[in-house]
Amino acid sequence: PPHHDYHGPIIDDISLPELVHKYHLEKEFIIKKNISNFEIAEYLRDDLIVGRCCDRAEFGPRALGNRSILANPANIKNITKINNQIKYRDFWMPFTPSILIERINDYIINPKRILSPFMTLGFDSTELARKDLVAAIHPSDYTVRPQFVDKRYNPSYHDLITQFQKLTGIGGLLNTSLNLHGEPIVGNAYDAIHTFLNSELDVIVINKTAIIRKK
Repeated sequence: PPHHDYHGPIIDDISLPELVHKYHLEKEFIIKKNISNFEIAEYLRDDLIVGRCCDRAEFGPRALGNRSILANPANIKNITKINNQIKYRDFWMPFTPSILIERINDYIINPKRILSPFMTLGFDSTELARKDLVAAIHPSDYTVRPQFVDKRYNPSYHDLITQFQKLTGIGGLLNTSLNLHGEPIVGNAYDAIHTFLNSELDVIVINKTAIIRKK
């Protein structure tokens, strides 16, 4: 069976400076180049909502970290923030977590040891998950539809969650697709900036460049 779904196009950096200039982004927002995963993890710890558009796009039904909106899964208020400011979708539609594969047993009840790298299988959650991942599990039955994140197949995304874990002790992130409601998932730098400008995302990360909304 396939181990990953990262078969889509790569984001190139060539068009990014042109787009920053075209939309005068440097006047309205903070532009930070060579952003590190630790810095992104700090934004997430502080409950900023981050769009991540990096590396190859996912091919399949789910956003798996490379074209994703990410948030701190321990803060249930982030559900309302994402729905009201970015996704504009119904309150009852649950979000899902990306979880370090090393932490699966802490969060997922999985006696058959089924792998779930594509965020397509449902599991019961542990008590710890209902604390650490409360914003990324079903609010009624506490089931979870996780993505197991393996360093071998997405080292950069795995590192981002690892940095978040170092700051918070939590081995996962809330993950939903990077798009406005009713629009396709972001495919390139232009799409990413379009989504950022037409929502209230706090941060958009395009490869190693972060565009940050001023507070």
